[in-house]
Amino acid sequence: MSVFRAWRSILALWPVALGLPAPGASVPEVYVVPFSHLDFFWGGTREECLARGNQIIAKAIQLADQHPEFRFLVEDNNFVANYVETHAGSSELDALRRLVKEGRIEIAPKWAAIFQNLPNGEVHVRNFVYGKRYARTVFAVDPQVAHLGDLPGYITQFPQLAARSGVPYVVMTRMGPDDKSLFYWRSPDGSRTLTWHAISHYGWGSQLGLHLDLDETRKENARKGIANLLPSVTGPIFMHWGSDLWAPTARLIDNLKALNRNFPHARFRFATPTEFFRDAAKAESITETAGEIPSSWPNIVSSLPHLWPLAVPATNTLLAAERFAALNYALGYAEYPQAEFDVMWKKLIESMDHNHDGQGGKIGDDRKIEYSQLSLIRGGEILRDMLRNIAERVEVPFSSSHPIVVFNPLSWQRDDVVRSHVTLYGPVAPRELDDYRKGMRLVDDKGQSIPFHIEEYSENISRALELVFQARRVPALGYRTYYLVPAERPDTFPASARVTLDDESDRREPRRPMGADVMENDFYRVSVDKPTGRVTIFDKELHRDVVRDAEIVAAEERGGNYIGIEPLSGRNIPMSVDRVVLEESNSVRTALKVSGRIADIPITQRWMLYAGARRVDVENTLGWKTARFVRVQQLFPYPQPGAEIHYGVPFGANAATNVMPGTGPDLPDEIKRDSWLAARHIQDWIFAGTSESGLTIATGNQLTKLSDGVIRSEMLRGSRHASVRVVSGDEITSLTYPRPGTYRFLYSLTSGRGDWRAARAWQTGMNLNNPLIPVEVVDTISRKSLPPTRSFLALEGHNLVLSTIKKSDLDKSVLLRFYDILGSPSQTSIEFLGRKRPFREASPLEEDLPGAERQTVRVGPFEIKTIKVNP
Repeated sequence: MSVFRAWRSILALWPVALGLPAPGASVPEVYVVPFSHLDFFWGGTREECLARGNQIIAKAIQLADQHPEFRFLVEDNNFVANYVETHAGSSELDALRRLVKEGRIEIAPKWAAIFQNLPNGEVHVRNFVYGKRYARTVFAVDPQVAHLGDLPGYITQFPQLAARSGVPYVVMTRMGPDDKSLFYWRSPDGSRTLTWHAISHYGWGSQLGLHLDLDETRKENARKGIANLLPSVTGPIFMHWGSDLWAPTARLIDNLKALNRNFPHARFRFATPTEFFRDAAKAESITETAGEIPSSWPNIVSSLPHLWPLAVPATNTLLAAERFAALNYALGYAEYPQAEFDVMWKKLIESMDHNHDGQGGKIGDDRKIEYSQLSLIRGGEILRDMLRNIAERVEVPFSSSHPIVVFNPLSWQRDDVVRSHVTLYGPVAPRELDDYRKGMRLVDDKGQSIPFHIEEYSENISRALELVFQARRVPALGYRTYYLVPAERPDTFPASARVTLDDESDRREPRRPMGADVMENDFYRVSVDKPTGRVTIFDKELHRDVVRDAEIVAAEERGGNYIGIEPLSGRNIPMSVDRVVLEESNSVRTALKVSGRIADIPITQRWMLYAGARRVDVENTLGWKTARFVRVQQLFPYPQPGAEIHYGVPFGANAATNVMPGTGPDLPDEIKRDSWLAARHIQDWIFAGTSESGLTIATGNQLTKLSDGVIRSEMLRGSRHASVRVVSGDEITSLTYPRPGTYRFLYSLTSGRGDWRAARAWQTGMNLNNPLIPVEVVDTISRKSLPPTRSFLALEGHNLVLSTIKKSDLDKSVLLRFYDILGSPSQTSIEFLGRKRPFREASPLEEDLPGAERQTVRVGPFEIKTIKVNP
């Protein structure tokens, strides 16, 4: 009897050893969420994926009608919208509306499955706007859960965006903390969302084979999986069933019933994510965590340079078009093209879908390129039209002149370089330009001369100039006008930099080792070592090198894929220099050009200094011909001891050390941990320094690798294969990247006293990626109603960064969104169109928040504010 009792005690402890409840104790509730990971381009072209999505949704409708307990999730509303459009007037669509309304099929609060770390913050807002609005208007439901399927990284401000968009719950399916399944995810402003991290990934239920024969092996795997998960949860368990383009099956329904009959260690039920979170929120002692999760697929930027670099100018062009269209609308100059903006935003969002190199192949890549080009081309046309509407109304104080109205799309006053195309016309015949052929002056509205340089000119019926000059004190979200006037003789200005060429020493002694070419202005001395092409930048105010031996190198690989496989050979290949020449030296700019190659990759570098400007620019042009298994990097070594790294992220800034605890890559398609810890996707800028001083690098190239004392900007990376196996006749290959072409990378470097806050590093970065925009005016005869210089918007405090200005989708007001980047509480009034105006607060979805109109608004640390002004 005692032996029997002993064995019974041992058997009773066996589930406990597995991490499962003992018999008789309460067992964990497993909420099985059937879904299909619907995404573009991975399983076919966009249209093929949408067609498969229709089949999957139709199957879910059929199962839900036959089995009341069945549930289904559709992750993103672009697939829902396609089903609605292709089934208009059908009984199936009626059934889908009913099932969504009943909460048995759950749709999304977002439009598409986009990356987190790469898109501009405004793209994330619009993803919620279009997703939520579609669900509310078409289905009369308000989705509560953002299901982030298969995303390889997460941004710090996403909980704030979600919570303020009426999305209190989030599901992570990779890269979350390894010790937490259920937790509160907190943004820097204190906003938070209740978050489930699928530690077992989104394919858990389908990997267990819950739709197949439930043999003992599968049951054992289910027991182990649940046991491993229990230490990280205090409430119910979220189990996905489904994977990429999987269709649900009735076998899953039968198997859950069978499990509940003979699986003693858990109870299973079908659920939507909302049903899960409503119960999970009742759990006790839910922990909280915060921080960035850097992407574990960082190489998409350098391996796919024909795709991702387009996202930065495409987004900025569309945002600038919105801003000046809203100003035109408020001023009564033009109607606001809302319908066109809606189309462009949806396509731009879809271009940032998290899939590449799938069965969609080249067709999928080209489709993404087209979506970005839509914003660049049509958005650019709208922008230019709206700028011209304003420019044509600007006063012309000089009777014989060609005005150039320089527009600033950002919310702070700026000095910056302008490159303008100006065509000169005579008073009657266009070629009557004798006064201008004698000489020309560029003046501001006070008649003060401005140094300028003509890069080239062309002639046909008149003369066209490519003009470069420094515009100064261009007002925030406004313009400043310059005037090209005829002169008896041109003005003379000192050179922008002093140049000492190493070749000059050859006159005295050619039999010597080569040295360096040097250019310097009041701020910097830039030395280009002729044998190696390495560049050192000396800051005259700081009395030290801020960059030492900057160069382009290539790290050799053995041939990996475009995301997670990075087999380095251990060899680094420096650039072989062909020549260093003084390309340009005038009153505006001085440029030294370094030409060379790595293997057969031709490379041209242009290092530039400007008159009166505290900046050093470098432009790299690379010609990629065929597959080369190297990662071509621009190195910026900074010799400052103890430097810390900060960089731009969507709606803010982040420290390199602010990584969410317990996160990191753990799947085969992700980079290794040491590589992941060094990789960052940055927005506009990165800063290396201390509280005393530092270096800011502005760039549109988003992939940066961090190492001791060096910032590595990854430009191009050759991959040997993709996820797709391609068979053509007897040839078996894969997709290789990058595509052949010429690729350009621009950087602007500045340094000074103080940390990144004092340096206003974000302004440096955003200035580079949002250049001043010149517009020539020819009609100097018509009546003009605007002054030569004007600002349309003023916010109080340099800590506030404007994100957007647009006409509200919901009413006649003009909507502004801005955020605090410094973590400093502040208060601001809104000066719009020349006077301070009352306003009311709104949600990111543009819906009015409770409260009356006000004259000032308090902005908390790192807070994102959306307000409406009645023009």
